[in-house]
Amino acid sequence: MEVALLTSRIILALVFGIAGVSKFADTSGLRRTLIEFGVPESLANPIGRSLPFIEILIAIALIPLASAWWAAVGALALLVVFLVGIGISLGRGIAPDCNCFGQLHSKPVSWSLFVRNMLLAGLAALVVATGTTGAGLSALTWMGDLKTGEIVSLVLGVISVGILSSALVYLKRVLSQQATLLETVAAMKKVIDEDYAEPPPVERPDAAPPVEGLPVGAPAPGFSLATIEGPSLSLDDLLAYGKPVLLLFVSPNCGPCRILLPIVRVWERDYADHLTIALLSKGTAEENLKRVAKFGGRHLLLQSEEKLVSSDYQATWTPAAVLISPEGKIASQATYGDESIRALVNHTVTTGASTPTTNGSNGRIPKLTIGTSLFRVGEPAPRFSLPDLRGREVHSEDLLGRSTMLLFWSPSCPFCVAMSGDLRGFEENPGKGAPNLAIVVSGDANQDEIEAKTGDFKSLVLVDTEFDVGPLFGTDSTPSAVLIDEHGRIASTLAIGHRNVLALVGIRKAELPVVSHN
Repeated sequence: MEVALLTSRIILALVFGIAGVSKFADTSGLRRTLIEFGVPESLANPIGRSLPFIEILIAIALIPLASAWWAAVGALALLVVFLVGIGISLGRGIAPDCNCFGQLHSKPVSWSLFVRNMLLAGLAALVVATGTTGAGLSALTWMGDLKTGEIVSLVLGVISVGILSSALVYLKRVLSQQATLLETVAAMKKVIDEDYAEPPPVERPDAAPPVEGLPVGAPAPGFSLATIEGPSLSLDDLLAYGKPVLLLFVSPNCGPCRILLPIVRVWERDYADHLTIALLSKGTAEENLKRVAKFGGRHLLLQSEEKLVSSDYQATWTPAAVLISPEGKIASQATYGDESIRALVNHTVTTGASTPTTNGSNGRIPKLTIGTSLFRVGEPAPRFSLPDLRGREVHSEDLLGRSTMLLFWSPSCPFCVAMSGDLRGFEENPGKGAPNLAIVVSGDANQDEIEAKTGDFKSLVLVDTEFDVGPLFGTDSTPSAVLIDEHGRIASTLAIGHRNVLALVGIRKAELPVVSHN
């Protein structure tokens, strides 16, 4: 029994020691993890600074017999806190990175991690249960017989093993990242080659592009994933609507996805009788809430990093789409890229077929481009928040009470700069019933350049360096604008180009597209 207690203390000391040192080297990552677990930001900083020292202190105290029992009590208390936090997160369907070992090893929380911590808590409880005088054999008695040279050799050996272990972990991570990078480069090269390759002079069946993804007609792999709201949703749940299911594989950090995601809301609105659309996204819940959920997809599912559903469907990069028939069969090959995914949707909706042509990934069906209004006049405008020039956070709700023209503007856009004089004239003499002006500035300009180019404007200036808000309204270009009424509803079509933008506030006449209100 005493040997078992000593072994338990050594295991706990190793785990807490490595965890504490690793967290100490990644305090910023630890702070983000604490916030993802629901810790208030005001507490995340002090806890993030003190937790590594507490874990290291527990690891050291577990070795001497005199302090081992108290250290086991501390270890048990921390593990119980970890178990509660992991259990609550999993129960809510959220899987933040555990950051258990800092930059050495971090992955989303899972039930396997919960079980691991349960086992460690069991070891700590075993030591605690023996009482203050029964923590097992001393881990230091045998060191009294060692000579000075042997002690030095032992210490150096332990340090060498630690350094070697860390190096192996980092090497594994580097090799994994390199493999992922090579796969991404290969996929990008393939797309570029396909897009720019000259077509063969004579098309033959054996000259067709290689088939990608699962065979059409094969059973679709089942899955059950947590939604962004928490509850799980399975493939059977999606098929229960009795319509073809379009699986869109996306990622919060995918640039092309930002072009495609705004149109998903339009598809769900206009094609609700034809398609059920589900977004299967990588990344953490926080990333998806910030970068994907804002586009309003009805079914946003979070893929587990341990087992990606996209791998089951052989969708190797994002954005990708796979169509599934109402019977649960694969109805299209894996289709990549904004244009081809739009072609797949167009084909499915216009033909009413759930078995599109097998060359959908290379089709050239005309696409619905960004620049088309995503909202009908009268619909609620999407919510957003951006800092102003002083860093104060401004929310879309702050614009209520009077109609506002939301202008997407860039200091590096010559058309934007050319219309500045007209805008300042409008500010000086807006006219009766004219809307307020809110200028959303985007682009690569720094704060000083933005202030220099917008300093003469009297209107509200908001900074959106990543151009996140524009796609919410359906635009990826400047200048463009949309009117929002005093109740926060869309009051105009999307105006693209300086002539149409100025027409929204009556500066000069320009023909705007006609919008159906049906």
